[in-house]
Amino acid sequence: MEKDTLKMGTLYGIGVGPGDEELLTLKAVNVIKKCEVIVAPSAKDGDRSIAFDTAKNFVDESKEVIIKHFPMGGKEQEGKIFEAFKTIEERLNEGKNVAFLTIGDPFVYSTYIYLLEHIKNKGYKTETVPGITSFCAAASLAGQSIVIGDERVLILPASQVDKITDEKFVVIMKVYRKEENVLDVLEEKGFKYVCVKRAYREGQEILKNREDILKSRDYMSLIIAQRD
Repeated sequence: MEKDTLKMGTLYGIGVGPGDEELLTLKAVNVIKKCEVIVAPSAKDGDRSIAFDTAKNFVDESKEVIIKHFPMGGKEQEGKIFEAFKTIEERLNEGKNVAFLTIGDPFVYSTYIYLLEHIKNKGYKTETVPGITSFCAAASLAGQSIVIGDERVLILPASQVDKITDEKFVVIMKVYRKEENVLDVLEEKGFKYVCVKRAYREGQEILKNREDILKSRDYMSLIIAQRD
């Protein structure tokens, strides 16, 4: 039996930016206001959601708020994503619109991408609202260009830092606990770099010295680098 799509709700994937409510787009705010259900991820079970905390002042008391644990990799991830999908599916079948909040942009290193596969496979309506990416926010804070002219930029996780070849501009994500190796590679290849920690959030730091970067490790940090 086919679903009556006219009676189903829509899932909206909403990028809330790096963590400052003033960096949400007008479209993101408007969509949040029209959704009956707000779903947001937390990195640890029972922990707060950075994405929800960023947008909470735009969520009134009439909304149903669901915080779901989304492990960053590991054996639990697939099961937790499916669990979140079933929760969202139930609300969509009730004709409710659901906003799934995610830090940064929904299509950049986000668990929303995996969740969306389940939603689309079941034929539900979806719409994605872009958000300011962490590396664009970090570049603005540091006054550091990401790429210029006809050059290309390489964006990669710290675990793949050895894949840098002849690029002049690189952005390295997920550097937590891999800082020393990343800096070793960058210095060996002649890069100048800046590390931005907690962009636009409490505890924000802009670090350009190797020793300072290694002393101030944080999960929410990235490195922007360039060479001549």
